[in-house]
Amino acid sequence: MELSPPLSIDHAPGAVSPWPSAGSAKETFLGNMGQAEWWPLRLQWQGEADPLQPELLGVDPLLRLLLLGDGLTTRNLATLTLEPIQAHLLDTAQVELLAEQSAVPKSMPQLARDLARLGSPLMRRRVWLGGAASQQPLLYATSWWNAEHLAQYLPHPDLPIGQNLIQEKLETFREVRRLYYGEAEPIARLLNCPGPFWARHYLLLHRGQPLTVIYEVFSSRLGAKFLTG
Repeated sequence: MELSPPLSIDHAPGAVSPWPSAGSAKETFLGNMGQAEWWPLRLQWQGEADPLQPELLGVDPLLRLLLLGDGLTTRNLATLTLEPIQAHLLDTAQVELLAEQSAVPKSMPQLARDLARLGSPLMRRRVWLGGAASQQPLLYATSWWNAEHLAQYLPHPDLPIGQNLIQEKLETFREVRRLYYGEAEPIARLLNCPGPFWARHYLLLHRGQPLTVIYEVFSSRLGAKFLTG
């Protein structure tokens, strides 16, 4: 099923919008879908990041590698699609830690516990990633940061996190915490493809300390069929 194009949103400087301009519809889209929300999936399944999970056996191998891989997401996507990856910023906002934990669905307790490891003040950043040439939406992501870490380790907010880390020559370790499978209508509109979607959340550690918590939802189009056209 092909969804209608999502409404216009803000893009990174110099990026070309893949969709026609909708004027004030941007505010309507973000307002209706909850600009203050981060769009958690309505879960049909969740589990450990174990490649032997029975539920993962039917997942496209390329998507399974993206879900379970410990490399930089932007680099993995660029390798698979053979084009640079751009980050398109939706919003960045300071949020209250306790309020943010309370807003996490009760079905995702590990995420709420991981947010507590970042401390306060807490910043939340939401983006979608797409090919620089094709402008094909590939992923929706929310990341949470301690405010000091955001300013220090993400000096170029218009670039994906992975590219920032490479430019800063920062050594990090990725610990995938949980995998998710479910629906989210605003994400379906943003990525312009139907769900259900596969997602994950992970900790990015620097010198053993949590740098950020990242929640990523992958386009349901990603896989061998997507790459071969």
